[in-house]
Amino acid sequence: MSYYEASSLNHAISSSSSSNSIQQHSSSSSSNIIPQSALSKSNIIQQRSSASNSNLIQSYSTSTIENLLKQKDNPKQFLIIKNDQKNVSSLAWATFGFPAKRLEADCYQRIVGFASCFEYKDTYTYQSGESGSTKHLVRHACSKRSSSLENNEEGPIDKFMKLKNLPPLKLNSKNRTIIQDEFTKSICSSIRPFHLISDLGLKTTLQTIIDICEEKYQGSINTDDILVTPTTISNNVKKLAEYYRFLLRPILIEQDKSGALAVCPDL
Repeated sequence: MSYYEASSLNHAISSSSSSNSIQQHSSSSSSNIIPQSALSKSNIIQQRSSASNSNLIQSYSTSTIENLLKQKDNPKQFLIIKNDQKNVSSLAWATFGFPAKRLEADCYQRIVGFASCFEYKDTYTYQSGESGSTKHLVRHACSKRSSSLENNEEGPIDKFMKLKNLPPLKLNSKNRTIIQDEFTKSICSSIRPFHLISDLGLKTTLQTIIDICEEKYQGSINTDDILVTPTTISNNVKKLAEYYRFLLRPILIEQDKSGALAVCPDL
C-alpha cells in the first residue's frame, strides 16, 4: 500500500468515526430537551443530573444567569421554568423556578444547580434532592412578600378568631424588671404619687397601644402583666436608690479630692 492510499484510508476512518459521534450526541441531546409547548404550569419536563448537565453547571455563575435572564431577546434564549416536582412544600417555589437555556427547535433545557426568582431574576445556587435547602430562597424579598400576601388573604373575622385562640403572652422576669424600673424612675423624676401606676386611664392607654401592636407580637398582651402595684413601686424605689447611691459614691469622692465638690442642701 502506498503512502497516498494509507493517508486516504486513515481520513475515511476518521470521518466515519466523527459522523457516528455526532449522531450519538444528537440522539442523546434530543432526549434531554424540553419543548417550548411543554413549558406549562402543569407539564414541564425537568432533567436529572447527567454528564451534559455537569457542563452547564461549570459554565455558568449566578450573576451570569441573572444577566442572561434579563435580556430582552425574542425568542427568549433563557427563561425560568416552574418546579413541578412532587412533594414540594416550601413557600419559596411560589416565586422561584429553575433557569433554562433555549436549544434548537424552541426547546429548553434546565440549567442544573441554580434557582431563579420569576420577578427580579435573582439567582441562587440550589442542589435538588435531599441536600437542597430553600432557606436562602425563603429569605428573598419575593418569598417574604408572597407569604405576606397569603396572610393578608385572611378576613378580619379569621384574624380575630385566630388571636382569640392564642393565650396572652407572658413577659419574662428580665423584661418585667426593666419595665418596673422605668415606671419607678418616671414617678420619682416628677415626684408623683405611687398610686399613679394603678390609674385606670393609664391602663386603658397602655392596652390601646398593645392592641395596635398585636401584629408585631403575634398575640395579645395583658396590661396586668406589664403594670405593677403601688407597693411594688415603693419597694423598688428603695432598691434603685441604693443602686444609684452606689454609682454616685465614687464620683462624689473624686470630686471631693479635687476640691470641686459643691453641696446644695435645698433638695
